[in-house]
Amino acid sequence: MLQNTLLVAKQVAILFILMGTGGLAAKMGWLRADGARQMTNVVFYLATPCVIVQSFLSVDFTPELVNGMVKTAVFAVLAHLFGIALSRLLFSRGPAERKSVYHMAVTFSNCGFMGIPLASGVLGEGCVVYISVYIAVFQFFAWTYGVSRFRSGGKLSPRAMFVNPGVLSLTAGLLAAALRWDPPPLIGEPVRLIAALNSPVAMMVLGYYLFTTALRPEKGEGGMWGAIALKLAVTPLVALGVSYVLGLSGLWLAAALILAAAPSATNALLFAARFDGNTALAARAVSYCTLLSMATMPLLLGIALAVNPV
Repeated sequence: MLQNTLLVAKQVAILFILMGTGGLAAKMGWLRADGARQMTNVVFYLATPCVIVQSFLSVDFTPELVNGMVKTAVFAVLAHLFGIALSRLLFSRGPAERKSVYHMAVTFSNCGFMGIPLASGVLGEGCVVYISVYIAVFQFFAWTYGVSRFRSGGKLSPRAMFVNPGVLSLTAGLLAAALRWDPPPLIGEPVRLIAALNSPVAMMVLGYYLFTTALRPEKGEGGMWGAIALKLAVTPLVALGVSYVLGLSGLWLAAALILAAAPSATNALLFAARFDGNTALAARAVSYCTLLSMATMPLLLGIALAVNPV
């Protein structure tokens, strides 16, 4: 367990060093708000989809792999439904702009920005297929339920359920794998290089927001700490406990548990900015949750890997 904990701590530390470069860029004036938003769009709409597509280009669909992908999808759906139910139950009162941030912070994990580099670093590249499935489920809920938290009336968009970067890239990857398509270097190499942007660019953006956010909570924002505790401790511990009781195991489970233990997704901030929500509270919640995950993730993932060795 100690070895696993140290390994996870090393990976988290590397990510925070990358975040530090984003903070340095902000301090030196090299990176500003518009640039950070544009970099986020690069990650959302280019880098992460290329990571998902690339993960399927060399996949051999064995029965074991398909079984793991289905289990990962079920796990991800249940994890998001649990987060939705828990957050709506515990944060049902107060201003709508605060509730929307708390609901997002509890329900959605940073499975793309932190999950991909951390899980692949700890478990190897073989887990990226399972991560891609989890991210597709994340995108489905984020662009439907997540967006509804910030829109007046809380309406869901049927189109957004299927037309979003996660689902489209997953569909393209599955189609390429099913056709056993081996792309020529002229296509495959650009996809690989763009996918390589995912981790460094994403972590620099997080570092920018950490550096530029007024971290002192305002009056009435005590619920933020409860949301962070639910995200970093309650949700992953429940997932780990249920998995242990049911006797689940495998690489897919280890990857899914890492994603469940990740801090709150930056979507809470991005959606708040896009739909005129409480961006200051969202930035504080994501920033504090990300910082505190430095302490919680190595411990939780060390326990998870000890219980579920892969």
